[in-house]
Amino acid sequence: MQVVFLNQFERIRGQTEERAQVFIGELQGIWSAGWRSIQLEASSVEDVWYEGMSWEELLAAFRHGVASKMREGFRPLLDGMLEEIPFWERRPALPMLLQCYADLQNVEETATGLRVWRRAKSVEEKKSAYLIATNRELQLLAVYIPQTLEELGQIPGFGKVKTERYGNDLIEILKGKERTHTFPLEEWVSKEIGEEQLSSWMFQQKEEKYGKALATVQEKRTLLLGIREGRTLGELEGELNCPRRKLMERIERLDEEGYDVLPVVEKELLELTPEESLQIETAIQQLGDRYLKPLQRKVYGEIESNEQEVERQYEKLRMVRIRYRRLSKAVV
Repeated sequence: MQVVFLNQFERIRGQTEERAQVFIGELQGIWSAGWRSIQLEASSVEDVWYEGMSWEELLAAFRHGVASKMREGFRPLLDGMLEEIPFWERRPALPMLLQCYADLQNVEETATGLRVWRRAKSVEEKKSAYLIATNRELQLLAVYIPQTLEELGQIPGFGKVKTERYGNDLIEILKGKERTHTFPLEEWVSKEIGEEQLSSWMFQQKEEKYGKALATVQEKRTLLLGIREGRTLGELEGELNCPRRKLMERIERLDEEGYDVLPVVEKELLELTPEESLQIETAIQQLGDRYLKPLQRKVYGEIESNEQEVERQYEKLRMVRIRYRRLSKAVV
């Protein structure tokens, strides 16, 4: 194997010093990445994080593995793999300290009450719950328990608009909740978090971030393989355990990235009658292919349909649009 990247890591615990290496190597077109412990001048591969032909998947696995090892306390001899400036050379910003402290607290009872409020508000305003407040923002509220609008404004995520819109509701919910700290938060929170706690928390966030990225890349590979092997949309839905609408959106993204998704498109479009297919293509020629709602109205009219039927209509439109764009490019 030809090593194309190598970096040494160290971890000191008491009187014990541990050393290891991360590596990226290549052999006859096969990439590999992993972790090698160093013991008494003898090296042995301890963990292979990736082995295959995808550079994209290799990088995702490599970053996830590095973040995991740094969370465990290992530090690189040469840094810059996950961020340009090592965290120990940067002064942590207040929002980061507030989030770290909040994540270390157990306030499930208060957080549950805030989630109930968010769910009701989401229904009332007909918008996604995370647009009302994210899980992290609710955790911050449950930990710091602001009692006034001014205090609420010190919570990351609660700017002028959100404070004006939801502030009174939240203050009412949190009224009477016991708290053991004071505002302003910046006067005490940094003293409550040790360097080891902060670094462990930071690299846990990175590990989760790169873990999601790795899962996305792996799902992409599985999806492309399924398409090449002639799976139907229904079969892919079951194999990836992914809702049909999200699966369709992923197929569209793959098409935009230049991957060949026509096998599954053509298979699904066999269910369309020639008349319906022609209607959709004609509508695209007349209205363009950017927006689906005008196409849906043009082809299927204003007749009320149930939600499942509407989703099926949009699915057909997406499939025909993919084929239309591909054929247009081929002609050009």
